[in-house]
Amino acid sequence: MSTLKKICLMSCIGAVAVMLAGCTLTPNAPQQNQQAANRLDGGVWRSADDAKTFTQIADIPAIKGKVYSMATLNIVKVVLDPEDPLTLYAATEANGLFYSLDGGNSWQVFGNFNTGYIRDVVVDYHNKCTIYAVTANKLFKTVNCGRDWNNIYYHQKNQVLLTAIDIDSVTSTTLYLGTSEGEILKSIDGGYTWLTIDRVQGDKIMDIIVDPNNHKIIYVGTSRNSILKTKDAGKTWDSLAEGLKSYSGSQSYIQLIYDPATPNGLVYVSKAGLLHTVDGGSTWQLVTLLPSNKTTAILVAAVNPQNSAELYYTTASSLVKTIDGGVKWSSIKLPYNRYTTGMVISPANPNVSYLTTWAAK
Repeated sequence: MSTLKKICLMSCIGAVAVMLAGCTLTPNAPQQNQQAANRLDGGVWRSADDAKTFTQIADIPAIKGKVYSMATLNIVKVVLDPEDPLTLYAATEANGLFYSLDGGNSWQVFGNFNTGYIRDVVVDYHNKCTIYAVTANKLFKTVNCGRDWNNIYYHQKNQVLLTAIDIDSVTSTTLYLGTSEGEILKSIDGGYTWLTIDRVQGDKIMDIIVDPNNHKIIYVGTSRNSILKTKDAGKTWDSLAEGLKSYSGSQSYIQLIYDPATPNGLVYVSKAGLLHTVDGGSTWQLVTLLPSNKTTAILVAAVNPQNSAELYYTTASSLVKTIDGGVKWSSIKLPYNRYTTGMVISPANPNVSYLTTWAAK
């Protein structure tokens, strides 16, 4: 980790610790879900043994030796720093943005970003202290590892949500942003000004993935129209729906995952199950699930960043794994009674993975 990042983030810890002392963290859950929200099996769960066992990691150190917990929180997603595998960011449903500098052993909340529904987070590939986060109709940015956050953009329509963000892997001042109204926005000045480069009427942008091997290729997952792709950084767009239409349920979007181990590789999760492509979405192959594609309800999925044949998916109660592309599967019971909202596998050490949880749908 860079000296600058350590200085910037550690400077937050003292202020955050003071803020947390004498308080508890309680999500602003709807009344009907309060009982579920109060379960103590939330936060983030980590495995260090190739997803065989998971341990809850939710501790928040405070002053005078006290330790608080993220155990009741709803976690939207965990994002790993692309250059430092021990630095993690956890976006929450109501309690802002948390960070860990030790692989999740302990967490802190950014003192001036400790409320709100954080829908997405992205870290600059070339400057660890530059981080972007979206909440409601606003985009926030820090250039000093979270010591200060500035609202650099907001959608003019208050009811429109910013739903997804990604950053160019080569030119870090170029970003892409998605909205709940189906807009795809692009910025070339670090997020301060934006241009609408495409719009999918009556749809919602779910995921944006800039191909790290070719920054002009961008994939956009939408809630109704499957997947869009551009090969020229957003000048023109093509739909990948044609290659997916033969798979029943493929229009019901769940998740799109970049497959780092295979050039032009993607894993698409829908009601059809898991679909894998090795040619950027021109053709797809259905992965055989356990027990069957028709009866399996997938919540989230993941792929080993170093091995495309190692796939994972979760159901309401189990984590299922294959190491041979779906020929054989094994499963374990999840260690919590919550819904799984995400799974992240460390690119630096694929034996390490993280599961995020949500109390109730």
